[in-house]
Amino acid sequence: MTVRPIQPADRSEWLRMRAALWPECPSADHAREIDDQLSGRASACVPTAVLVAERPGGGRLCGFVELSVKPLDGFETHPVTYIEGWYVDEDVRRAGVGRALVAAAETWARQQGCAEIGSGCDVTNRVSHAAHLAVGFEPIDDLIFFRKRLAPATTTPAAPSRAEIDWTELLGVPLLVREAVAFVTHPRAGGIDVFLGTTRAERNAAGQELVALHYEAYAEMAEQQLRDLARRARARWPILRLALLHRTGRVPIGEPSVLIAVATPHRAASFEACRWLIDTLKAEVAVWKKEVWPDGTGTWVHP
Repeated sequence: MTVRPIQPADRSEWLRMRAALWPECPSADHAREIDDQLSGRASACVPTAVLVAERPGGGRLCGFVELSVKPLDGFETHPVTYIEGWYVDEDVRRAGVGRALVAAAETWARQQGCAEIGSGCDVTNRVSHAAHLAVGFEPIDDLIFFRKRLAPATTTPAAPSRAEIDWTELLGVPLLVREAVAFVTHPRAGGIDVFLGTTRAERNAAGQELVALHYEAYAEMAEQQLRDLARRARARWPILRLALLHRTGRVPIGEPSVLIAVATPHRAASFEACRWLIDTLKAEVAVWKKEVWPDGTGTWVHP
C-alpha cells in the first residue's frame, strides 16, 4: 500500500472523500479549501499537510488524513500534530489502510519535532472511537479527544552483536521478527523454532470485540527473569542461539506480543525448548496483560 502527500491530480478523489467524511459541509466550501491547499494559500481552514492512500494498482485513492500543528489543552507537550480529518473508504476498512495512514502521520509528526499526536471524534461516533483505540490513541476528554505519545524515530532497537548468544529484551515497539531469526541463525543449527504469541480477536460477555491488549511490566525484574529463563533453558537443551522478546504497551489484534526463537543442532530440542520457554514465561515473568474494549474499558487478565 502506498501512502504519500496529496498531489494536484488527486483533487477530484480528495473532494469525493471529503464530502463523504463531512457531508454537512457545502461542496463549494470543500472545493475552495482543497484549491487553497493545492495552491499553497494558507488559511484557518487549510491543513498543514495531507497524506493519501492509493488503491492497489494506483490511480484512485481510498483514504486520506489531514494534519495540522497547533497547541492543544490536555497534552503534555506543545505544539502537537493534530489529525483534522481521517477517512477510509468503506469497502477497504479493516484492511490496514487506516493504520497505514496514521503511521505515516506519526512519521510526519516526528519530522515536525512533535512528541504527541492528537485527534478527535464526536462522542456518539462509536466507529471512529473504536478506530482510534485500535491504533493506540487514548481518550482524554470524555471520548471526544484522543492523544498518542510518539517514540523518537531513533528508538527502534537493533539486534545484539553476533558476539552475544542470547537476546532477551522488553520492547515498547513492534517485535523484530526478521532480526530475531537472523540473530539465532547458526551454521551448526539443524533446527530453528520460532514462536509468536499474538493478540487474537475475541468477545467479552457483553458481546464487545477486543480492540487490543495492553502489557505492563516491572522492567528491572522482568528483564532479569528473561535472562534467567535463557540460562535455565541452556542447562536443559544444547541451544546454540536464543532470542526471547516481550512487547510492552498496546498490541493491536494480530500483532505479536511475545517472540521466542531457538536454534539447536537437532529440531526436537528446538521445539521442546521453545515450548518450555513460553509456558514458563507466562507463569513466572513480571508482565501483566489488560484487555482493551471499544468503550474504553479495560480488563486485567489474571496470570
